[in-house]
Amino acid sequence: MRPPSPYQRLVQREIYRNPWVAVRVHEIIHPTGATGEHVAIATGRASAVLVIDRKEFIFTRQPRFAADTFVIEVVKGGAGEGESSLECAQRELREELGLAAASWTPLGVLYEVPSIIEHPVVLYIARDLRAARSDAEETESIEPVRMPMDDAFRAVRDGRIDDAVTLGALLRYLLTSETAR
Repeated sequence: MRPPSPYQRLVQREIYRNPWVAVRVHEIIHPTGATGEHVAIATGRASAVLVIDRKEFIFTRQPRFAADTFVIEVVKGGAGEGESSLECAQRELREELGLAAASWTPLGVLYEVPSIIEHPVVLYIARDLRAARSDAEETESIEPVRMPMDDAFRAVRDGRIDDAVTLGALLRYLLTSETAR
């Protein structure tokens, strides 16, 4: 159970909405007692998948608008209405890489930008892969990137992998009991 919010939210108004995101402006009282305004972005619940095929990771490489570049990242996306985090992860794996996995391991949750994005991302590891029918979204341009594990960690170190959720998933993977032995 989450502790009570340290903020008092007085008034909220939505200033933008599309099928994937809503932007809300809140008039608040900060934990210090100061009044102010804060923006929150509601992206809905999301899942991310660290895909492992033997000694390789399979990432996606896709253009990201705000970064204005191509980004190497784990499979990730938002949950549909009534969809569990695992069902979301499974669907995103099919959509983005045309794969299904027989083995799913939870890796916990993390916040992308907790000062402005409301929901955490639920992380999973997918293994024991097989081809599946891809249902790619019309707006997505995704290229699979296979990378030996050692190369992936070098790519993190030198900045070729710089997506926060991907970094978090890789760190959690390194710290799990199966890899820490």
